[in-house]
Amino acid sequence: MNYKELTGKSIREGFLEFHKNNPHVYAAFEQQCLEAIKKGRKKISAKLILNWIRWNEYLKTDDKNFKINDAYQAYFARMFVNSNPEHREIFNFRKLRNEDSGPYMNVDNKGQTSFL
Repeated sequence: MNYKELTGKSIREGFLEFHKNNPHVYAAFEQQCLEAIKKGRKKISAKLILNWIRWNEYLKTDDKNFKINDAYQAYFARMFVNSNPEHREIFNFRKLRNEDSGPYMNVDNKGQTSFL
């Protein structure tokens, strides 16, 4: 079962709704990204950050299927870089297969964002 079949929404729509209802998850994501950067990391993984949050923070969310859906990883990373453009090289980005258009899609041929 894919995301759309499970929820009736696109991943982007689901992420935006999840973020609206659970802004504390992005706050924890941003905090951990900045901590990794402070410790000297040049590249980090959104999946690693979200799994660290799951393991260490035990955050409550309103999602009835998953605490933090893995499908949102790419969106959290893009949101971080959008909010912290000085760290735009911290993640490697690829075109999102589930998106046809929109600001989340603009990635150059080297895999780096150009949506800022």
